[in-house]
Order: sequence, then C-alpha cells, then structure tokens
Amino acid sequence: MTEYEKASSTMGDSGIHWIDVLFRWCVVLLVDAAEVLGISYEALNVYLFVFLLPLALICSGLLNIFLYKRFRDEVVKARV
Repeated sequence: MTEYEKASSTMGDSGIHWIDVLFRWCVVLLVDAAEVLGISYEALNVYLFVFLLPLALICSGLLNIFLYKRFRDEVVKARV
C-alpha cells in the first residue's frame, strides 16, 4: 500500500463530493510535504494540527485583543 492510499484510507467518504475532493487533495499535499521534510504523514499531521494550529489560533486571539484595546483607546482619545 502506498503512502497516499494509507493516508487516504484514514477517513471514510463523506458523501459530499467537494469535501471528498478537497480531502484527497490535502492528503496528497501533506504526503508530498512529509516526503520533502523526511517525516511520516502522521507526524506531519500531529505537528500541524496539535501544535501549530492551536499556537496560531492563540496568537491570533491575543493579537485581536491587543488591537481591540489599542483601537478602543484611540477612539477614546479622539473624542476628548
């Protein structure tokens, strides 16, 4: 079984064509990226979705809070 078949078989068909096409395209992309990086598809999935995605979401949330407070302070200064 090739790495593509192994990775593709990790998820069943959703029954929605565009989701299945997008999933298979992402699997091919991740398998190719894993080959380039010299790691397995599963390890790349863990790095992306367990470590990098939560870190990116936390950074985005903190940046939103910072910018909201900065914008709010600028509006208060402009009214005075």
